[in-house]
Order: sequence, then C-alpha cells, then structure tokens
Amino acid sequence: MCSARRCTGSRGEGGNAPSSDTVNLIWDTFRGPGTGWNEERIDTFKESHPNVSIEFRPLTGSSQQDNYGKMYAMHAAGDLGDIVAFDPSHYHFWRAIEAGIIGPIQDLADADNLDQSQWFEQFMVLQHYQDTLYGLPSWGWAGHDTLVINKKHFDEAGIEAPDPMGHETSMDTYGEWARSFYQENERFGLAFAYGESAVSVLCRIWNTSFIDPEGTKCLILEDENAQAALRWLYDLSVTDGVLPAPGDNLNANAAQLEGKVTMVWGGSLNTRNFQRDITDESIAEAWQGLFPTREDGKFPSQIRGGTWNMNAGTQHPQEVYDFLKHITNLEGCIGFNLVAGQGALVRPDVLQELISQNPIHEWFVPNLENGIPAYAPANSRGREYTDAIGQRIQILLDKNAPIPFEQGLEELHKSVQDVLDMEPA
Repeated sequence: MCSARRCTGSRGEGGNAPSSDTVNLIWDTFRGPGTGWNEERIDTFKESHPNVSIEFRPLTGSSQQDNYGKMYAMHAAGDLGDIVAFDPSHYHFWRAIEAGIIGPIQDLADADNLDQSQWFEQFMVLQHYQDTLYGLPSWGWAGHDTLVINKKHFDEAGIEAPDPMGHETSMDTYGEWARSFYQENERFGLAFAYGESAVSVLCRIWNTSFIDPEGTKCLILEDENAQAALRWLYDLSVTDGVLPAPGDNLNANAAQLEGKVTMVWGGSLNTRNFQRDITDESIAEAWQGLFPTREDGKFPSQIRGGTWNMNAGTQHPQEVYDFLKHITNLEGCIGFNLVAGQGALVRPDVLQELISQNPIHEWFVPNLENGIPAYAPANSRGREYTDAIGQRIQILLDKNAPIPFEQGLEELHKSVQDVLDMEPA
C-alpha cells in the first residue's frame, strides 16, 4: 500500500528529498484530537509557511501506552510521522532516542538562537538527553505535589486552612487533620492516590527518594527516611483505618464534591478541576495544602511532562523544527490548555494568562519553579514499573486485608527492584 509519506516524499529510506517547493509533513499524536487545536495549529502555521502541508493523523488507541506501541510499530514499518511525541513522563523518551526514532534538534535550536527561558527550566530539563536537546515541552505539571482540600470542612471545624502557596504545614499536622476529619461511614479525612507519582512524592517529603536518580535501585529497604514516609501512610490507612481501602474503589474526586472526603492527595490540576466541578458551594470550596520544604530547599513534587519530537528520519528537519516551535509558543500552549484540554503549565507567560482567567493558577507557581524532576527507570520499563508500584502499594495499605508493615515493604521493594533489574525495553 502506498502510504501518504512515500507518495509525497516527505521521508524515504534513503537518498535525497524530491526537488519540489512543496514540503509534505505528517503529524502523528494522541494529544488533542477532536478538539480543533491540532487543525488550528496547522492552519496558522501555513500562514507563515505556505509551502508546507501537514497531514494530521490522530492516534486513537484505548490507552496512552497502546498509542506508544502503535508508534513503535509504525516506525518499524517506515510509516511514522515527521512530528511525534514520546513523553519523558511516560518513560518512552530515552527509549525512543536510543532506538533512533526521534532525533536531536540541538543544532537547529543553536542556529536559531532559541530562547529556552520561554519555558520553565524544570520542563526544559526533561527535553534533554545526554546534554542534547531532543524536543520542546508539550504538557507538564508538578505531579502529585498537593493535598486538594475542601475548605468548608476546615471552616466548619474552626481550623485555619493552610496557606495554598506555602510549605510550612508538617506531615504530622496533615496526619492529625486526616484523623480528626474522619467520620466512620460518612467522611474520610484523606484519600491517597495509589500510584507511582504519589508514592515518589511521599518519599521526597521525607528528604529521600523511592528510587535513585539513576533509575536502577529501589531505596526503601535501606533508607530510614523512606521507611518513615511509608510508615506514616501505613499508620493512617491500616493501623488507624481512616483512609479508604484500595479495594473500596472509591472515586475520591467525586466523593470530595459531595463532602465525603476532606483532603485528596493529588496535584495542581486536580485542585483546578475540583474548583471547576463544584456545583453546590454550601458543600465544597476548593483549596490546597502543599508539603513542607525539604532540607535541600526544594519543594516535594515530581515534575512530569511531555515533549514534542522530530522523527530522526525526516527529510525536512527545518520545517519540523519550525512547527515544533509553533505548537509550543505562547498561542500554541494557551490553546493546548484551553482548547485541547491539556494540562500544560510549562511556560511562565502561559501561567500569567491562565492566572488572569482564574487566580487559582497562581497557587501552582512555587512548585513549578522549585520542583524536582521525576526519576525514571534506566531500562525504560515504565509500564512495568508503575504497575508494580500500584499493585504492591495497594496490598501494603489495604486495611481490609492487613499485612505486617515489614512484609509489605519487602514485597513492594522486591517487585519494584525486579522491574529495575530487567533488560532494557
């Protein structure tokens, strides 16, 4: 079958590009289809690049990981688009670079004198591999760095809610609040997000990490701070039984809107969404509490983000680079947020625009400026890694089928380390 790429000559298996003034590119992504954002970016790009035609091919797999699998298969078949996205926070970025799927844009950026300060430094760090620039930021936030709070419960109890931009509240205080707001069969004081991001941030609060920065070793059996962090959570969930059990399948976000949960472990976007979804202001008021500043001065977080990339085999790197700039500039990023519905808190100027529309976005700035990047498994086994943590943390924290803390800790460690020891993906 003659693919669009092979018919137009946008990319071949070798040789020179066709001698034509027309440049044909293909954009493969699962980001934004059906919103109109992708089409708007293509149309406005053509105003400045009238000789460039871009075919948008939406990826519609049932999950993000399914879409990555499809892109790997398309690459193997020689049919992957010129413009793609292999997100660092989905643990595919480095894998795709090593596989020769996405290519560097460092030389193009240097020739262009690209001002990288357009984006928060934390998200530009994610765009680099071995000191070389491979992409420009797409989506991004500070991970599960926040307790999303229903302030109504604090007001009713006569308790002053924490400063939504401050980092002074201790974890002991948060624990006390979780216990005090708990009402059996009526309300949970705290709901935890049983996933890799929240577990990683939990350990960072205690001035350590769940895995080492190199992504080869799980630290929880040898690091007392990591054990203290997990013990804090275990005591709330299993010993005291004031957190919803993993097996209860509680939709914490929906329950919070109904006044049935006071605090939900989440992130900046969850706070914004909570505010957006409130229909009865007599029941709920959106607030947030940040975690205490670490000993190194950093704010506990896990900077997570995506990246727009160039296919290493494209015959038109300059045009692809120009389009990457177009979809990540101020207008492109604002649209990515407000039209495509993506959480793209990656540019200071975009944050200011979002703040002008909704002041709650100002609460997110401290952690975006002073957060900590995510640590990824060195072997790019991201799917197995996140699955192992999610499955084992639920077993550790299940008050309905309790196991000793030490046993659960050892099983969690073994499950994660087994993944880190696997051959590279």
